[in-house]
Amino acid sequence: MKVFKACLLIMKRHKGQILTYLILFMGIFIVISAFMSTKITPDFSETKPEFTIINRDKETALTEGLRGFLSDHGTEVNLDDKKDVLQDAMFYHATEYILIIPEGFDASLEAESPISLETASVPGTGDSYYLDNLVNQYWSFINTYQKTGLQMDDEVLAAKALESLALETSVATMRFSAGQPMDDAYYAYNRVQSYILLVLILLCVSSVTLSFKRPELQMRNLCAPTTVRAKNFGQFLYCGVVSLSVWLLLSVMGIILSAGRLAGTDWRLIGLMLLNSFLFSVTSLAISMLVSHFIKNSNTQNAFANFLGLALSFLGGAFVPLEFLSQSIQAFSRFTPVYWYSKAVTDIYSLTSLDSISLRPIWQAFGIELAFAAAILCVSLVLGKYKSKAENSFGSIRTELDS
Repeated sequence: MKVFKACLLIMKRHKGQILTYLILFMGIFIVISAFMSTKITPDFSETKPEFTIINRDKETALTEGLRGFLSDHGTEVNLDDKKDVLQDAMFYHATEYILIIPEGFDASLEAESPISLETASVPGTGDSYYLDNLVNQYWSFINTYQKTGLQMDDEVLAAKALESLALETSVATMRFSAGQPMDDAYYAYNRVQSYILLVLILLCVSSVTLSFKRPELQMRNLCAPTTVRAKNFGQFLYCGVVSLSVWLLLSVMGIILSAGRLAGTDWRLIGLMLLNSFLFSVTSLAISMLVSHFIKNSNTQNAFANFLGLALSFLGGAFVPLEFLSQSIQAFSRFTPVYWYSKAVTDIYSLTSLDSISLRPIWQAFGIELAFAAAILCVSLVLGKYKSKAENSFGSIRTELDS
């Protein structure tokens, strides 16, 4: 237990560094929560985007029907037919969609190739696609009634098209899960949690191993009555306790910060999230023990922690959802434990039932995380045994005591 207490004393001297990362992580989560504070309700309400109709042809019953149809689904903005006026209105988003009826359009409707309507819209906006779809629907019904061969004037034709477009259907919203869906902010917290778990555990583990690798301390320990097995057991015990403490701290922090949003959520989903983060903390411990063999001073310690944490998190989908990554990056990221952690988080978030078929990919991800932890731990133990017998095992190690 003397070695374990010594490890805790070393860790106590680095509490400021750990608190800095925790505060930064809490700040990131608060920002994420602010962006995700608006909940999506099952009630549907139609938006009313702004549109403008520039009619360079004569006013007819068909064009008036189109104007009335668009007015039912949007807000008309009247503008002068001047190029600079229309450009300014689009630039300042005074209107999202401009429909131009060219001269001779009405006369060309009876021809085989009628004149096409001209449109201008703000690129990439949903409102422009929505309004364009409404215009296409209206003229699609007009063309359909014209091809029936029935003799109808423009007023009747427009009335028939508007009657068909006015048909509605009822929509029922059903929920198949037992509780409320998991909160988006808590899901985002768990997804990003892999980064801070890896960084904190790596810093806690490497701070102690870095101190114990000092040459004079190594030689003193060899002369001490404490056996090598007892020393290694004390360090392993410290690594396990600090990893468990970091996991508990982050898990409790996530539940407290999301307490108001988790009301009604199935507790089994929360339990799966906690189990997933616990398994990843075990994997992070194995990674930290392996990386600690290559850390020589406090500067490389922070570089290793940040570079490794950011690289694995970006590749594994912690910061960017997996579906947004390219196929080649997804194929490569499958060889990282963060990928399977993020996949498990997404699968748990998407659960609608807890049957064996739905849980199978989640258990698979859990098993792969444990396999990563076991493989990395074995490599770390073999490398540690090799380094302890190597001639350069008492190499130059710098800590904050030497600076």
